[in-house]
Amino acid sequence: MTCSSAAVSLTLRTVTISYSELKDKNADLSMKIEQGFGPNGLGILSVTDVPGFSSLHQNLLHLAPRLANLPEDVKKDLEDHHSRYVEGLLLCNPLLDVPTTETHLIQMYPSYCGSNIWPHSALPELEVAFKALGKLIVDVRLMLAYYCDQYVCKGMKMKGNEGLEQILLRSQCHKGHLLYYFPAQQRYSGTE
Repeated sequence: MTCSSAAVSLTLRTVTISYSELKDKNADLSMKIEQGFGPNGLGILSVTDVPGFSSLHQNLLHLAPRLANLPEDVKKDLEDHHSRYVEGLLLCNPLLDVPTTETHLIQMYPSYCGSNIWPHSALPELEVAFKALGKLIVDVRLMLAYYCDQYVCKGMKMKGNEGLEQILLRSQCHKGHLLYYFPAQQRYSGTE
């Protein structure tokens, strides 16, 4: 028997948790946390039925073609070559426009600690849409982190301030990405 014929086909599925389950602080989601993040999991979980997500997501995605079609000089002003700048990718902190003013941190981690750059005059609604969706995602991530901490506490002692939820709450370096680059022959007008 060859290795390929003896190979067992495994099907791994993304574990799904509903938003209503996350809201219930008394729920025991440890089995789902282990299935998603444990040794046999994919390392991801999907959260469904998040109120407002679809409309916020749609609002932001509708702005991507408009951003892509801004004049080149306006898009150049969005570039931050000190960070991990990639053409056609908006990388911003959805919670804080200036995560830190500590120069050494900005120099060491420019893509995380640098200030946001927004096209205020050319596309002012982009900042509002980006931050609204980003805040919702961060809030859901914090809810999920609570259950990850509950799972970890079952196997080891953990101080109240060292869990994932507390680390994320203290963090100022949240990042969201919006890909807005389209090849020239496939650029959208934003009205389609």
